Amino acid sequence: MEAAPESHTQHMEPGIWSRKGTAVFALFVGLPAAVFWLVFVVVLLSILSMLDGEGDRSCNIATIPVYGVITSNDDGFAQLLGFGALTGARSLIKSIETAEQNSTVHAMVIDIDSPGGTPVAADDVARALQNTSKPTVALIRDLGASAAYWVAAGTDHIVASPISAVGSIGVTMSYVELAGANEEEGSRWIDLSSGSFKDAGNPDRTLAEDEHEYLQVQVDAVHDYMLKRITNMRPLLSVEEHADISDGRMFLGEQGSEIGLVDTVGGELEVRTYLAEQLNMPINEVVLCDVPSSGIEALFE
Repeated sequence: MEAAPESHTQHMEPGIWSRKGTAVFALFVGLPAAVFWLVFVVVLLSILSMLDGEGDRSCNIATIPVYGVITSNDDGFAQLLGFGALTGARSLIKSIETAEQNSTVHAMVIDIDSPGGTPVAADDVARALQNTSKPTVALIRDLGASAAYWVAAGTDHIVASPISAVGSIGVTMSYVELAGANEEEGSRWIDLSSGSFKDAGNPDRTLAEDEHEYLQVQVDAVHDYMLKRITNMRPLLSVEEHADISDGRMFLGEQGSEIGLVDTVGGELEVRTYLAEQLNMPINEVVLCDVPSSGIEALFE
C-alpha cells in the first residue's frame, strides 16, 4: 500500500497572525481614535477657556496681589513657583500701569498678605499707586507689616480685618554674629578691606563700636524717610504722631483703626462698599477680579 503523499501545505502559527492583526488595528483604528480624542480635548479646553474669559470680562476692579517678601525684582521666581514667597516691585508696577491703561478697569484692590521687604521696592510701588488716576484700596489679610504697610499707605483707603497684623513701621539691619563660633572652631578672621568701614557688618567678626554707630545712622535715616513718606501719603497723622507708633510694633486691625493706621475694619464687603461710593454705582456692579494664580499652584486648579 502506497504511503500517502506528504502535504506541502504550510501552516502559519496563530501567534503571528495575532501580532499582525494587533499592529494593523493599532495603525488603522487605534491611532486615528487617539488623535481624534486628543484634538477633541484640546478644542474642548479652548472653548472652556474662552467661556471663562468671557466671565472674567464682567469684573471691573483689578485685584493685584502683594504676597510674601517684597523685593525690587523677583527675576520670575515668584511667577515660577506661585506660592507667594516673593513679590517683585517691577511686576507690581507693571500690573498697576496695565490696570491704569485698561478702560474696563474702574479701580484697583491691592490684596496684601506680606511681612514686608526692602525700602526701595516698597517706595517704588507706593509711588506708582499715588500716580494712578483710579481709586485704589488696600485689603490687608493676615499680615500687612513694615514695607507691606508702606505699600498700603500708597492707596486711597486701607481695609483690614479686626485681627489682621498691621503696622510694624520700622527698619532693621540685624544679623547673626558668628565670631564666637569661629573662635571655638579655631578660625581667625583676616581683614583685607580697602577701608575701615568696607567690611562693617560682616557676621564672621565682632562689630566695632564705631561701625555700630555708622550702621545705626543708616538705619535711622531710612526710618526717618519711611515716616515722612507715610505721613505724606496718609496725612491724617503728623510725623510726630506717626513716630509715636513707629517703634516696630504691630497692631491688630481693630487697634490700627483706632490709632489711624487703618481706615475701615472689615474685608471684601467693606472694600466693595467703599468702591461703590467712590464710583457712584450699585454695590452689586462692583466686581473684583480673582487674584491671578501662576506657576506650580495653577496646575492644581
